[in-house]
Amino acid sequence: MSLVRTSRVPDPIVTYIICTNPRSGSSLLGEGLAATSLAGNPTEWFNLVEEQKLRARWCMDNSTDLTFQGYLDRVRAESRSWNGVSGVKLHWFQFADLQQKMMALPTLRRLTASQTMAKVFPNIKYLWLERRDKVRQAISFRIALATDEWWVKAGVTSNKHGSDPGEHPFDPAAIARLEQFLERNEAQWQAYFRHSGIVPFVLHYEDLEADYAGTIVRVLKWLGVPSADNVVIPPALLQRQSDARSEEWRSRYMAFKSAGGDPRLAAGGTSGKSREQQMEERKRKLCSTIPDTWKQWIAQSKLLHVSDDVIVQRLVNNGFFRGPALAEVKKAAADPYLAGAVRTQQRLAKGASLLNALARVARLDPQAALVERRSRLPRREFRDRYYAANRPVILQNLMTGWKAMKAWTPDYLKRVAGHALIEAMTGREADPHYEMNGREHRTALRFADYIDMVHSGQVTNDYDMVADNGFLQKPEARPLWEDFAIFPEYLNPRAADGQSFLWLGPAGTVSPLQHSTRNALMAQVAGRKRYRLIPAAQWHLVYNNHGVYSDVDCENPDLARYPKFRDATFIDLLIEPGEVLFIPVGWWHHVRALDVSMTVSFTNFVFPNQYTWH
Repeated sequence: MSLVRTSRVPDPIVTYIICTNPRSGSSLLGEGLAATSLAGNPTEWFNLVEEQKLRARWCMDNSTDLTFQGYLDRVRAESRSWNGVSGVKLHWFQFADLQQKMMALPTLRRLTASQTMAKVFPNIKYLWLERRDKVRQAISFRIALATDEWWVKAGVTSNKHGSDPGEHPFDPAAIARLEQFLERNEAQWQAYFRHSGIVPFVLHYEDLEADYAGTIVRVLKWLGVPSADNVVIPPALLQRQSDARSEEWRSRYMAFKSAGGDPRLAAGGTSGKSREQQMEERKRKLCSTIPDTWKQWIAQSKLLHVSDDVIVQRLVNNGFFRGPALAEVKKAAADPYLAGAVRTQQRLAKGASLLNALARVARLDPQAALVERRSRLPRREFRDRYYAANRPVILQNLMTGWKAMKAWTPDYLKRVAGHALIEAMTGREADPHYEMNGREHRTALRFADYIDMVHSGQVTNDYDMVADNGFLQKPEARPLWEDFAIFPEYLNPRAADGQSFLWLGPAGTVSPLQHSTRNALMAQVAGRKRYRLIPAAQWHLVYNNHGVYSDVDCENPDLARYPKFRDATFIDLLIEPGEVLFIPVGWWHHVRALDVSMTVSFTNFVFPNQYTWH
C-alpha cells in the first residue's frame, strides 16, 4: 500500500491567465475571483514590485536565494486555491518581459511563446479583459500615474504618497500618448491570440462593473468550478475611482478632437515621453531603490552575521544595482535601530544557546529518544514524571471498558449520528498550506456521507475531520458519549464538554509538523497512527515562521533550505488502537494515519492547562 506524500505541489487542475492592460478593471475582477476561494489568487505575480516583495519574504523565511525557476515554482504554489485552480494576471508589457526571462531557461529556449506558457502553466486557459471606452481608460491611467493611487479599497488607507492631482492639469497630448499605448498593447494581445490559435474568454470592464457578481459566476463556470451558481460572491471592496474631474477631462478631450485638434500630433512631439520610455525609467528607478521588504532582509542578515559582500551580491542577484545596494548595506550598519535590535538578538541568541546545551546534555540519556508505555499509572506519578516534566508517555489499558472500541463501526455511527451536519476539511491535496488555510477548506456535509468517503478504501490526504469540528458537542452526537469514558485519574469529567474532540479520517491523512498549545491525551479508537515527536525545547530548530506550524516537511526535509533541522531529535511512535498518547504542551508532532483512523482527544486535565502564546 503506497501512502500519499504531501511535499510536492501537484499540477493545477487549470491555470488561467487574465490578459489585460492597465485600468481595465483587472484588480476588481481578480479581487472578486480570489474572494470566492475557488479561483486561485490572480494578481500581478510578474509585476517587478510584487516579485521583489515575494523574493524578500522567501529570503527571510528560507535564508536562501530564489532563482527565476524557483520564483516560477513559488508563483505556481501561491497563485492557487485549495481546489487546484491557479490564477495569474498579466499586462502585455509584463507578458513580454516574462517571455524573455522564460525563454532564457534551457528547457524553454526553443519553444514559441504559447508553448512556453503551456509548459510553465499546465492546463492553461486565457481570459481577455478589455475596456470598450479607451478614452476613459487613458484618463484613468493618466490620473493614477500622476497620483500613484491605483486603487481605493473600503476600510483601507492607502500608503501612497503621490502628488496631488491638481498639480497635473488637463493635457490632451499626455492622454493621447496613453490612449495609443493602450491600443498598441491591446493589438499585441490580439496578435498573440491570433498567431497562437487561441480563442480567449472575453470580458469587458463595463459589463463587470454593471454586474459584478454575475460576471464572477460566469468566470467560475468557464473555469469548470462545480455548482458555480450557488457560490456566494462577497461584495467588492475596491471602489470606483472615476469622479467629476475624470468626466470633465473626457468632455474636454472629446471636444478637442471634435474641434479639429489632433492629439496624435501632440503626442508625437518632443515635449512628452512615451509610456514605454516612462516604463523604462521606472524600471531603472526600481533597480536603484531598495524597498522596505529588502531592507528588513538586510537587517535580518546583519543580525545573522552575514558578510556585507554576500548581502550586496544577493541584492544584485535579485535585480538591484550594485551602487545603491552597497550604500544601503553601509547605511544599515550605522543604523541605531539595528544596533538596538542587535542587543535584543544577543539575548535571544543566549536563550538558543542554552536550549542547544540542554539538548546536547539530554542526548546523554539513553532513554531520551524513547517514550515509555505505562499501565495503571497513578495520578501523582503521571503529574510528576510526565506532566510537570513535559515528557510524553503512552498509557495502556485505559480504554478496555470503552464500548466504542467495537461498537463504532460505519453502520453504527451512521445509524446513531449520520444525519448530523458536520464540517470536514476537503481539497487538502491541492494546497501545500492546507492547515494554515483551514478556513478555505471547510466543507459542510452529512456525517453519514463523510463516513462513506472515509471508508471508500482510498488512501488520501484530501479530506479529514479535525479536532475543531465541534462534532461531539452536536445534539446528534450526544449518544456517542455513552460509548467512551473520561479518565478520572487524569481528567476532569465536569470540563469534558468542549474539551473532548473526535478526529476521523482515511488512511493517508497527514497532520503536518506543529506544536501543541495545551497538554493533550490522544485516545486511539480505531486504526494505527504514526507520530513523529520533537521536544518542545527544540522550537528554534524547526523553522516556526507561521502560527503553530513548522515550515519543514519532516518526512522529506529540505536540509539545504532548513539546515538547522538536521539537529532536531526525532522520536517515532506507532500508536495502536486502545493506546493513549500524552502529548505535552509545546511538543512538535507530525501524524500520519496508516489506516482509517478514529481518535478521541482530551485537554480537560485536573492539572492547570491554560497557557499564553505570543
